[in-house]
Amino acid sequence: MVDSVPHVATTESDTRVEPSPNTRSAGVIAVMSASLFWSFGGVLGKSTGASGIVLSFWRLWIAVAVLAAVSATTHRWPSWTDLKASALAGVLFGVNLCAFFITLQYTTIAVALIIGALSPVLALPIAVTLMGERLTLMKLGCAVLAVAGVVVAVLMAPVASDGSTTRPIGYVWAVISLLVWVLYLLQTKRVRVRVETVRYMTSVTLIGAVTVSCLVLVTRGNLSQIHGAGWLWVTLLAIGPGIAGHGLVAWAQPRVDASVTSVLIQFEPVGASIVAWVALDERVSLAQGVAMVVVVAALSLLAVRESRIAVVNLDEAVG
Repeated sequence: MVDSVPHVATTESDTRVEPSPNTRSAGVIAVMSASLFWSFGGVLGKSTGASGIVLSFWRLWIAVAVLAAVSATTHRWPSWTDLKASALAGVLFGVNLCAFFITLQYTTIAVALIIGALSPVLALPIAVTLMGERLTLMKLGCAVLAVAGVVVAVLMAPVASDGSTTRPIGYVWAVISLLVWVLYLLQTKRVRVRVETVRYMTSVTLIGAVTVSCLVLVTRGNLSQIHGAGWLWVTLLAIGPGIAGHGLVAWAQPRVDASVTSVLIQFEPVGASIVAWVALDERVSLAQGVAMVVVVAALSLLAVRESRIAVVNLDEAVG
């Protein structure tokens, strides 16, 4: 992906940029497309049969290999400065992947992603207070509708088809994943002002892979858990939800407010619940279905509104 980020102010006081409406629209479409890719992540992850940490290990190192080839082909190897700037985001990225896939060991895909979809509750006030983004009635209203929809979907989640229910530890891991994910999104917003997309993705993925490798050593994880078709699923996971999904969001970050991104990605739990229903027979109740319609409607309204706004307030803070 080639960056064409609009002119960025060079002084602390001048922190606004004015991209064309088409650039803004492209960012919104990229975030929504990333959510579509991520909808398949839970199903692919569960299909491998591996534990959360082991799955994250192989998913990240496969992605590192692919991104290394992309970097070599496009002559966009990350510099030492890029690696340092992306270090925190890389650690958060690796930890988030482990927490998410561990969550799937104790709960359904629908419940895991729906709890993760509460990110606007944390991201909106942080983005407005610390990053100078504007809080509009449209943002707030769509966020409230989306969050209300996912809460109803969690409460109305049916018992899994095998008769099992979500274990309490599953909710704990889901919350941990949520917290780390919000921090990763906000940190990506800060770093992407200075680091180009391919270099950023390569840096973050490499640092995330090293982070997870350390966790594998500490937990003495068995790296031979994946067999046969499992390698196909983990490869698709690395390329689709991994490189394509996260790459689209990284590319969109300078073009879309972080607070808007956190709301737009709420399409992921809706899409993932549908995919899990089709592929894994994880049931969806009528109440969940209605709640998902509300979420999609709120996101569609916000997407259309944000695509028409030509002025974006970017975080230009250094560090």
